[in-house]
Amino acid sequence: MAARREARGQVLVIFALSITVIFAAAGLAFDVGRFYSERRFLQNAADAAALAAANALIRGETVAQADVRARESLTLNFSRSPSGVTPVLPPTTPAYSSGHAGDPEHMINGILISGGEIRVAVQNPVGYTFGRIVGLDENTIGGQARVSTVGNLLPIAVRRYVNLPGPNAGAIAPCSGNQNEFMDFFATANTSCLGTETNASLRTEPNAGNAFDSVNPGGDPTNHGPVVAILGQGAQPSNGADFRGFVALDIRNFQASGTQLYYNGVTTTTNDNTLKAMEANWVTVGGYPGPAFPPAVTPPDPNDQVATMSGNSTGVVIDEMLNRFVPGKEILIAVYPGNVMAIPDFTMTPPSTIALPTSGTTASAGSMKVSRNQAFSGVVDLSTLADTLDPANPMLLGTLTGADPITYAPDPVTPTLGSGQTVTLSNMTTSGATPGIYTLWIQGQAGSPYLTTKWEPLAINVGGVSRDFSITANQSIGSALAVGDAVSFTLNLKRTGSAFGGNVALSLDAPLPLGMGSYTFSSASVTPGAGGGTDSTLTINTGTMAPGRHRIVVRATGFNGDSTPRSVTHLQQLWIDVATGSTSNEEYVDIIGFAVMRIASMDANTVSAYAITPVIPDPNDSRLRRGQVAKLVPWN
Repeated sequence: MAARREARGQVLVIFALSITVIFAAAGLAFDVGRFYSERRFLQNAADAAALAAANALIRGETVAQADVRARESLTLNFSRSPSGVTPVLPPTTPAYSSGHAGDPEHMINGILISGGEIRVAVQNPVGYTFGRIVGLDENTIGGQARVSTVGNLLPIAVRRYVNLPGPNAGAIAPCSGNQNEFMDFFATANTSCLGTETNASLRTEPNAGNAFDSVNPGGDPTNHGPVVAILGQGAQPSNGADFRGFVALDIRNFQASGTQLYYNGVTTTTNDNTLKAMEANWVTVGGYPGPAFPPAVTPPDPNDQVATMSGNSTGVVIDEMLNRFVPGKEILIAVYPGNVMAIPDFTMTPPSTIALPTSGTTASAGSMKVSRNQAFSGVVDLSTLADTLDPANPMLLGTLTGADPITYAPDPVTPTLGSGQTVTLSNMTTSGATPGIYTLWIQGQAGSPYLTTKWEPLAINVGGVSRDFSITANQSIGSALAVGDAVSFTLNLKRTGSAFGGNVALSLDAPLPLGMGSYTFSSASVTPGAGGGTDSTLTINTGTMAPGRHRIVVRATGFNGDSTPRSVTHLQQLWIDVATGSTSNEEYVDIIGFAVMRIASMDANTVSAYAITPVIPDPNDSRLRRGQVAKLVPWN
């Protein structure tokens, strides 16, 4: 009996100890549940505060005002803590985890607003209830939120100008709004008709009021641009192309046929209906996802050139606009000058070698052709550049005289279709030039809206040098399917006249394209042959060259074996296309900047809007935030 009583006593002791552990575990589980609820509460509060700050920036408020909006949101939400412990607002100077001061990713308590990015980290020390039984006091619970104001760029390109170049006869402010006369759609409505394309001194940039302002939601009408069609009927460009504002943001770079760059899964084989649906979808999902455009420059970066969609394709994007927006909404759009272009825009065909005396004037130096495509409507300025890498070049030495040693007529030239406009070259004067064969560059520059510069080599034979050679390539454009691939050109050197009498050294002119890897010639010293000539293969490793078209110049130089050996230099211009493709659509627009517009009206045929910012070259400029959206993104 005594043994039995002793066993019962042991059970009671074990039960007492066990029930204590069970109660402690249950109490800790209760505390863990409270902490989880508090963490969820703090996370929601941080999310709301970060979004409030981001939307303040989008509305045009300052960083200081955005900080106030975040704290107002936190104050409102903190009053509802499930733990019953009201958190303290984050300090003005953020706190960081030990050893990581100043690192945004390691902020544990504070508000950081940098550019279009907002981080909010909050904390609240919450005491244990049942955990105190086992010696636990309190647990610091935290929440972190990061919000970015992101692009929201729509697949819409809006004309900046109509009826160039200006000015209108008798144009005065306030402007009448007559869009059959010169207008800058990104000036205020009252000044949009003043000045010219190149002189905006009389115009005022738009700076419209806040759409969220309850007193004056549209802003002062005199501070925004004229109401214009930006999509659909009425949005056609000045040069009458079949374009109504809908662009394919996924197809860029129109330096030439075959230089197009594709993004977001678009390829050369993507059919029109698929492409239209993809581009229209960027309206539905909150804007184009990127990659972002580089800041616009003059002349345009080829990566700021985008494909246009035909006018009858515009309906699909208008439908998506009607689904997402209403009048009064502010949108982020791209801006183009006002003309649609096509490739190749213009071409120059220089004459063959020009013969010049060592001293004297050659009144007639031959002719060249300058042609254009149907979209080109500008003029081309012609000029002459020396071969600066040849120290014996007579233009460089001044023995080919004149600031520009060639007189071009006409200059500027208006290119024509077909074989092109004839330009005569005349009045080339030499004064004590050393006999030899040299190269000059003919430069052609197209002005607005094309802003294109092209070069073509021109050989000059000074003093009647008879032993010469020609250099040709099996292709002028070599293509690398991917960055890092190799590209090869077969160069053929053929003597003209009697034996050349010496070897020709081959090299590439500096500077080489950025990122280009190594290159080799199968023979860097070539004896030009008769008949079929002599070949040398140039192989280029594209290394880390950026996708796009890159120009290289092959230099071929040697002494020709005359009784007094003469220097002979020829240049061969080649191009490398890296990770590019071709497209059936060769019409494009140059993106000259970005702007925020406010929708004025919408129907099934047309979307009209007015500018509330000027044209801004940098897509990351803070003034464009009014057309952006705020999105939660991962903390790290």
